[in-house]
Amino acid sequence: MFTLPVCAVITLLLWGFPLREGEGIFLSRLSFTVPHFVALVCVALIAYVLVEMNNVNMLIRVRSRLVSSVWLVSAAAMPQLHTYSHGLVAAVCLSVAYYQLFKTYQAPGSQLNAFHSALMLSAGSLFVPHLLFFLPFFLWHQTVFLRSVTLRSLGAVLLGLAMPFVVVAGYAMVSGDLSFLFRWAETLSLYYAVSSEAYQTLTLQQWASWAVISLWGWIGMVHYLSTSYRDRIQTRMLLYVFVCQFLAIETFVALQPQHLDDWMPLLMVTSAPLTAHFFALTGSRFTNALFLVALLSFCALGVLGFWQVDLRFLSC
Repeated sequence: MFTLPVCAVITLLLWGFPLREGEGIFLSRLSFTVPHFVALVCVALIAYVLVEMNNVNMLIRVRSRLVSSVWLVSAAAMPQLHTYSHGLVAAVCLSVAYYQLFKTYQAPGSQLNAFHSALMLSAGSLFVPHLLFFLPFFLWHQTVFLRSVTLRSLGAVLLGLAMPFVVVAGYAMVSGDLSFLFRWAETLSLYYAVSSEAYQTLTLQQWASWAVISLWGWIGMVHYLSTSYRDRIQTRMLLYVFVCQFLAIETFVALQPQHLDDWMPLLMVTSAPLTAHFFALTGSRFTNALFLVALLSFCALGVLGFWQVDLRFLSC
């Protein structure tokens, strides 16, 4: 009952900690700038969308706010997300795209929801261009899991996909500055060969963040796949979407680790329902102990991030 409010308060308390070079994590040196505020708004919007998504679709078959709580705890434990980033804005768009996508489940008139889902996915790709690669996955989900693909819905998807780019291209032509479109296309087409050098550029904080989110996401996914027969059919289909998306993001990050900062919020949004499903529907002594381990891992992740900031202060 109080899980979500407690997680929200903890997130708010941690959000004031500074991330600027040369500052430490002391109450007398708190820093809250416009980028901090924008990031906090993005995190709050995602939490709200996850609450609504769980309420409407019953992703967890018991009354629980654990989906949004997992998201808030994850965001609070990662100080690199406490300031504005393109990945956070893309994560907002992706969460809304999921919400609209799920509304198409076996709906005879799903064109409007399919349009909104593609529109948000396309809008998010303006901030993280490779997010556009999710479009074939979304069409696959609509065809196989949601069973809502028709010629009209396909037309709505194409229209939603094109609209953000039409608006941006129109503005660029009026202003006479096409540099953004060229940079976007260059980023989308840029693919680095998989090499050990790409992994060597990752910091300890990046490795730790990826490891913690991936660990609990994989555990949640395996648990769900082994117990999915207990859920109703609609819930099963929706959670299969999260499983496929989680595997797709993990694969992309493994192949292109230099994009980890932008894709980490997307991974967190996608893995949160799987992690929450695991902890909300298991009650053995072992899983209760595992829940404490999960809390400790997020605490350790936060300490690691803020401690690195503090070390910079002490070295000044």
